[in-house]
Amino acid sequence: MKTFFGKSWMAVLLAGACCVMVACDDDDNGGGQTPPPTEPDITAVCGDYAGTMSVVEAAPAADGEEPAGTAIEAVVSEAEISFTDFPIRDLVVKVLGTEEGVDEIVAAIGQVDYRVPYTAVMSEDKATVAMTLAPEALKLTLPSGGEGDGEMSDIEIEVSITAEADAVYTLESGKLLFGLAATGVKVGGVDMEAFEPFSLAFDLLQK
Repeated sequence: MKTFFGKSWMAVLLAGACCVMVACDDDDNGGGQTPPPTEPDITAVCGDYAGTMSVVEAAPAADGEEPAGTAIEAVVSEAEISFTDFPIRDLVVKVLGTEEGVDEIVAAIGQVDYRVPYTAVMSEDKATVAMTLAPEALKLTLPSGGEGDGEMSDIEIEVSITAEADAVYTLESGKLLFGLAATGVKVGGVDMEAFEPFSLAFDLLQK
């Protein structure tokens, strides 16, 4: 009898051990595995950027050197590219056609924030994001500086901006490249006939 009961308990213990081992195997082959990495999507472009904005001249400079560009920072969300304190000095120089008095005008206008809405598409190889830009006019207000009864009103300047092509963000390098064109200017609601269109090239790197 002792031998019978001993063998029975032995069988029960072995069966229990087998169940535990099968359960462990199931965990290892199922929920215990590390999930595969998610593929990148268009949100990869979102983030903070720093780089340069350069005026693209129709004719090369006489010395053959390209302009260094103006330092600029941007924040890209899922819907727009946002610039805080957008550098307008080069724009004002191009509008006036001279450097004279530009710094005073820029200081009077003050900080200008500018946003460029966009829609994006990821490339088939998941290497780049193409962003179709939909820029709006850049509006500037130049205070009149008048005193007293307000005989002089502020001067409203509106620069028409278009996108020359899709912006391109490269995932491997973190670079965002695009160009905008200033195609026209209105001063006080009146078209500036002598204005010559020009382009702005943006070379940004994700931080």
